[in-house]
Amino acid sequence: MNRTTLRQLTGPFSFVLIVVACWFAAGMIADRMVQQELNAAMQAQQQMSLSIVDNMAEVIASDLAMSRAIPATMAELGVIQHALSQTGNYAANSASAEPAHRDELLRMPELAAVSSFLHDAQGFSGLDSIWLVNANGLCVASSNAQNDQGFVGIDMRSRGYLANSLLGAFAEAYGVGRASGEPGIFISAPVYDDGVLVGAVAAKVGIARLRHWVAHAGTFVADDNGVIIMAHNSALEGRALPHSRITQMPVAARMSIYRRDAFPEIQIRQASHGVYQQAPWFPKAQAAKLVEMPEYREPSLYQSRIGLNSGLSAHLIDPITAYPELVRNHTRYRLLVFLTLAGTVALAWVIAVSYMRERRHHRATRDLAEQLQSANTLLSAEARHDALTGALSRRYFLDLLRHEIDGARAARTPLCVAIADLDHFKQINDRFGHAAGDRALEHFVDTCRMELRDSDSTGRLGGEEFGILLPATSLAAGLEVVERLRKRLKAAPSAKLPASAVLSVSIGITELSPEDLPERIMSRADLALYAAKSGGRDRSEAVPPDDTAPPARAAASVW
Repeated sequence: MNRTTLRQLTGPFSFVLIVVACWFAAGMIADRMVQQELNAAMQAQQQMSLSIVDNMAEVIASDLAMSRAIPATMAELGVIQHALSQTGNYAANSASAEPAHRDELLRMPELAAVSSFLHDAQGFSGLDSIWLVNANGLCVASSNAQNDQGFVGIDMRSRGYLANSLLGAFAEAYGVGRASGEPGIFISAPVYDDGVLVGAVAAKVGIARLRHWVAHAGTFVADDNGVIIMAHNSALEGRALPHSRITQMPVAARMSIYRRDAFPEIQIRQASHGVYQQAPWFPKAQAAKLVEMPEYREPSLYQSRIGLNSGLSAHLIDPITAYPELVRNHTRYRLLVFLTLAGTVALAWVIAVSYMRERRHHRATRDLAEQLQSANTLLSAEARHDALTGALSRRYFLDLLRHEIDGARAARTPLCVAIADLDHFKQINDRFGHAAGDRALEHFVDTCRMELRDSDSTGRLGGEEFGILLPATSLAAGLEVVERLRKRLKAAPSAKLPASAVLSVSIGITELSPEDLPERIMSRADLALYAAKSGGRDRSEAVPPDDTAPPARAAASVW
């Protein structure tokens, strides 16, 4: 890298480009960090929201079941059945006739006793009021009979829940009391006397008694028409769920049930658009699960449960409490990561420039060190291997022999050592030249590589004489190996030698004894070689470890 290149890399354009890249990378890293936090927060809050709305649904179902049990039980009582049978001839002819019916019914002792009974039952049941309606739709007894707003004598036929019961069906519905103006859940059960429908038992549970349904923030309850009848945030009460049935009901039906006509729709919409504007890093899959409402600043989870054995449904709008903190964390993370990346890049930049400058100063020294290392490697290879044949050098072969002797004794395995000598090698040099002699030596070593195992070793001891190590090999097996090697050398002449050049080898082999030193086993192998030479060459001879014959030639003592 020259000075011109350095100036280009450290110019203002490169600096701006690096800053932009660091800022972009910091944004990606911050996205991943905050998304991991978001996933954990949403998973925990979603589990909590499901638990809240499930518990809310169970409480609603349990409370309504208890409230239904009271009218259903009273419908089986003989005193109730008898009272309705006795007043079956009373009918509501017009609104003007209601006071007369009331006075007459209140003077009847039997009905007064029934009303007193209903009053006592209402007291311990937790209901706001209980009343009896005969088959003609006229209230004949009630728990509030003695009150100014008592139901006795009133025509009840227009009440939807009573209309169903007077047809023989159990009924339950939300509504607003016409006399009291108080909302509640109205329950009615048909009453039969000897198999004949004689009227119905009706009861009301005031909404005020059921406020524990929406004790948790964000919860609300809607009826089967989609009207929110109870909410933790009272501002939501009286509003309609999106696309609810209340919007299609006639005005008269609305007024009859709710005593009002207007039901503004609650604004629950998917939060994706607003979330992406404030937090572009928000995953689309997560944003699709969220809703937003004007009443809440944060995107929220929306959970609902329907089918609570009634027309009611439980709902929960649960804002993501961690959302504001995550938005702040993203900004903080991006800044911290950017500063870290920028500092790291700046440090790397300084180091790189300094390195390139120092590199020029030390190049000559490094080149010299590499040359010296190459020379040392070459010298090490030459010291270990014979330069001509590639076989092990004499020194390395003898070192390896000592190592193999120690290993064989430690493992208690046999070890064979052989010495091979090419026959009439001087004649090959004299007739065909020293180059042909070199090819003959190379051919012998190549034959050893093909015939011997990877664990066996071949070393050049000098001239045309080679040593062979056969670890884990007995003398009988070793003799077979070297005999096979001898035959292979003769049967497969080298293509690099003249056709008239006949190449053969004499081999002597012996086996390691417990007392052998390297010099002694080599001497015994040399003795075996001498026997092979004396026997006519081109043959293999073995000398066992216990052979006591005198040394065959003086050269054996050099080992």
